[in-house]
Amino acid sequence: MTDHLLSGLFLAAGLALFCWDQYRLYVARYELAALQRATLRDPLTGLANRAGLAAGWEQLAALRTWVVVVDLDGFKPVNDTHGHAAGDHVLTAVAHRLRTVHGVAARLGGDEFAALLLNTDPAAAARQLAAAIAAPVRLPSGIAVSVTASIGLAPASPAGLAAALADADAAMYRPKTTRSGVAAFDPLRDDHTTGDPRPALRVRDLTPSLRVGR
Repeated sequence: MTDHLLSGLFLAAGLALFCWDQYRLYVARYELAALQRATLRDPLTGLANRAGLAAGWEQLAALRTWVVVVDLDGFKPVNDTHGHAAGDHVLTAVAHRLRTVHGVAARLGGDEFAALLLNTDPAAAARQLAAAIAAPVRLPSGIAVSVTASIGLAPASPAGLAAALADADAAMYRPKTTRSGVAAFDPLRDDHTTGDPRPALRVRDLTPSLRVGR
């Protein structure tokens, strides 16, 4: 075997090893990116989770974003009557409808959702969303069920995402009690610091680093 042939074989082997190492590096980076994306997503619905909503806030807060809190009405009877699988099916259907928002949609947990809206008319967008959510959902069994939504919305707060969520959450209690569907935050009517009997679940679950505005 000539020196020229040996040199060619070593070169080919070195090139193959280099290509294999580059492929392994690509796979590792791809898997890391996929893992990072997964940490920002709700595993059931595929919407953003709390961390994903916070990441969206970091990108959109300066664009006159409106924060929306969506609480489903009538979900518990569906879950209790038809089972958890049916409840998951309804949540997935609602999530699909939430994907139509111009902004970022998220599931906060249970039957609670939120969104960052970039619409010029956020109240109209919220009413359209409420109407979409109220459309019947057909379960795999063939039975059609319906849930409705109480929606509160608030403008982006300079105090940060948690403050804006708290405002939207406080506003949501008016349609929750009056069945009006949608309400925008009014500091004269929605005083979540004194009159809200329910713990601020959405706010307290956000990490302290997300409670400070940019």
